[in-house]
Amino acid sequence: MKRIDQLTTTRFIMVLLVLIYHGAGEYYTAFLNFFPVSPLLYSGPTAVSYLYVLSGFVMSLVYYRPGETFNVLGYWRARFVRIYPLYIIAFILVCVYYYASLFDIKPQKILANIFVVQSWIPAYSQSFNYASWSMTVEFFFYALFPFLMIWMYRQSTKKLIWLSLVVWAVSQIIHFTLWVGYYPVLKEILLYSPPFHFNSFLMGVVGGVWYLRVGQDQRINSRVTLFFVALSFFLVAAYTIISRGSLSTYLPHNLQPMAGLLAPLLILFIVSLAMDGSWLSKSFNRRALVDLGETSYAIYILHVPVIWLYERALESSALISNPYAVKQWTTIPIMIVIGLTAHFYVDTPLRRWLKSLLQRISVRTLLLDLAILTLSVFLVFRLRFGDGREYRSYQEMERLVFWAAFFIRPLLSLLLNSLSRANLQNGGMQMVRSVFLSTTIGSVLIAGIAYIGYAVGWFENFPRSVFIYDWLMVFVISLIVRFGFRAFKIYKPDPIPA
Repeated sequence: MKRIDQLTTTRFIMVLLVLIYHGAGEYYTAFLNFFPVSPLLYSGPTAVSYLYVLSGFVMSLVYYRPGETFNVLGYWRARFVRIYPLYIIAFILVCVYYYASLFDIKPQKILANIFVVQSWIPAYSQSFNYASWSMTVEFFFYALFPFLMIWMYRQSTKKLIWLSLVVWAVSQIIHFTLWVGYYPVLKEILLYSPPFHFNSFLMGVVGGVWYLRVGQDQRINSRVTLFFVALSFFLVAAYTIISRGSLSTYLPHNLQPMAGLLAPLLILFIVSLAMDGSWLSKSFNRRALVDLGETSYAIYILHVPVIWLYERALESSALISNPYAVKQWTTIPIMIVIGLTAHFYVDTPLRRWLKSLLQRISVRTLLLDLAILTLSVFLVFRLRFGDGREYRSYQEMERLVFWAAFFIRPLLSLLLNSLSRANLQNGGMQMVRSVFLSTTIGSVLIAGIAYIGYAVGWFENFPRSVFIYDWLMVFVISLIVRFGFRAFKIYKPDPIPA
């Protein structure tokens, strides 16, 4: 499939609007901060909706292959590798920002962000990196996309178009009704819950299928495509301007078009620009602009923690008399540099490494190991200390032990090959040995961290029995899981060569 680089450039423009919406670069836009231009500058919600539509369109371009079997697991692995490395780096940067109060935060809130499910839980949707709620939405799209695509192979283009319009209309009616009747009680659900954004993604997917089946073979004069690009843009711009002006009194509770309200116009813009061969597309196809478009995800996911840390550094510096002005003048250039650096020198190498790693290990076993260590830590402390005052006095240690185990045990399992597919497929004693070593070394390290906390006065006591019981539970259940995989032949042994 031929690359449509002019669409890649639009990603950067949308992310730039999100940065402005989040308060970056006010000094750059000050001379444009007047009506009717200011509503366009602060149209971050529309930009997010556009990115969802574009995501669906691009997914179709890449994965629509009706003559081939859809590799569902391969698709999920590819999307995880594409999104997660920078996502978790951004999360770690936020943890650095909150380092002083990190152990006071509920583990379930941190886990919700680690596992990218925060938007499903209204109270957590804006926790930590508040811009990352949209990654929960993207992962929801990725979970559904393979089955959606397989079903679409057998459907007519006309039926798909009507389906997308019906889903869009129903979604808008439900969203508007709930917004009018239950705002602000359901505000987090209506703004950030993944199902309310599905209509945007579906519109993009269907637009991509139409383009591949019909649009790409059309020979349309560039004046016509440019007309539809301009028409769709001006209609979106007109709504954005009017909705912040005279129409605003008719939109309850500052209703924003983030839930796909403008999706039909946005897909018209995307398809028209994809088919366009005018000066506009040629301008957007310039290498520098395309590179900025490629870095848009890095800029988007990193901008919140980077700006927070940068702001703190400026405010704590005795050499800067006006940190706010410095921040406003420098944030956007700094984010562009960080985005380019992160994309080419951090994200790309990490993706290659993670892709190779996921091919060597059992992801099912890794996820079960995380569940095992979570169950073990919280169950052992409960069994040892009960539910009363004594248990409450150990809750801080329980959280420390949990987070130490959450990072140490999987890392040791990787280093000592207890997650290796080869170990699961081949010799049983080798598998037992690797599990024993990773579990034992992990327990020693975790106990050591807890003892250091006790020695420096964080905790009043050091319960040795907790770490023995935890080691035993993790070791036994981990072996049961692995032997269960072997018994049910989830990972079949490699054939013996003749």
